[in-house]
Amino acid sequence: MIASRLQRYIFIRIFSALSIVLGIFMITILLVDVVEQLRTVGNDVDLSVFRAIQLATMKLPALIEETLPFAVLVAAMISYNALNKSSELSVIRAMGQSAWQFLMPAIAMGTLLGLFSMMVLNPMGATLSQEFETTRSSLLEKANPRRDLTRSDIFLRQGTDNSQILIHAARVDASGRSFSDVKFIEESRIFDGARPTQNFRFTRRIDSERAQLMDGFWQLENIIENDGQSAPRSMARLAIETDLDPNSLMTRFTSPSTISFWDLPGFIERTRRAGLETSRFSIRFWGLTALPILYTAMALIGALVCLRLPRLGGTSQLVAAGAGAATALFFLIQFASSLGASGAVPPLIAAWSPALCALFIALTIISYQEDG
Repeated sequence: MIASRLQRYIFIRIFSALSIVLGIFMITILLVDVVEQLRTVGNDVDLSVFRAIQLATMKLPALIEETLPFAVLVAAMISYNALNKSSELSVIRAMGQSAWQFLMPAIAMGTLLGLFSMMVLNPMGATLSQEFETTRSSLLEKANPRRDLTRSDIFLRQGTDNSQILIHAARVDASGRSFSDVKFIEESRIFDGARPTQNFRFTRRIDSERAQLMDGFWQLENIIENDGQSAPRSMARLAIETDLDPNSLMTRFTSPSTISFWDLPGFIERTRRAGLETSRFSIRFWGLTALPILYTAMALIGALVCLRLPRLGGTSQLVAAGAGAATALFFLIQFASSLGASGAVPPLIAAWSPALCALFIALTIISYQEDG
């Protein structure tokens, strides 16, 4: 009973410190981003301060998600350093409580925050980030209607196990639905009797002046179809079935941060079927699943550097070492993510390895110091 009361007390202390740290972070981020919106968007649009605050607020959840690991670290440092300076940790030790017991609130806080960030904060941030991009583009387009929002020289692929279609478009608009000067080259799998082989043969080529992506099919206009065996045929319209959508088509222009954790698995699968690269989105998905481990490691690092008895001195050096370790962990995560996004390392390993290494190192140091 005493242990559970102490853990609740420490948990409340950490939560209070985290609330203060997050409040400071949110105010700082909001002020900086408002100035940034006035400087960037305000150069092209007559942007009011209220509108700039709205834009900055849309980006706030995603930015908080990025800074939350450091908020957990700082909150753990503040709370355990205060407990140590007031000799409360010494009293808790004298009562026979081990470090594992009074560190359990930090572990619980890190795990719960990681789950919250993964399942709630990330979807909220992704939705608001999409809204921010849409609102910002709308403001800039109104200010400059002639602004070129098209993209050129697009290569795509769709199909099934037995049929593949390579698609090339000279231009596509910003919505990802309207394509100009499009070429479809279809190939079919060659069968050896009833056994499928790894080879494909040319089926037909379709040149279309314009292609519109509808729900479940391509609508082609002014086309010429050539199967290589008969004379080319001209048609005004032709529909081709597809499982692509504008999101999967424009993955090369889509930021993984604008896709919700719950939508990422389906998005990755659709993108893979479209024949596009999915490493950036896979590393994002596995990185989100590793957040509970990362936040727990951050909380333990913050607590670990503040467990030294005040009379022994050196607490400030340990705090600086903890901050340096957290910064090094951040750059290690970025480096591993780059390796995973490039395909040099499997995304699961690239996303989970830094967090697991940090957690195991923190647990090892605590075991050595507390259990000998």
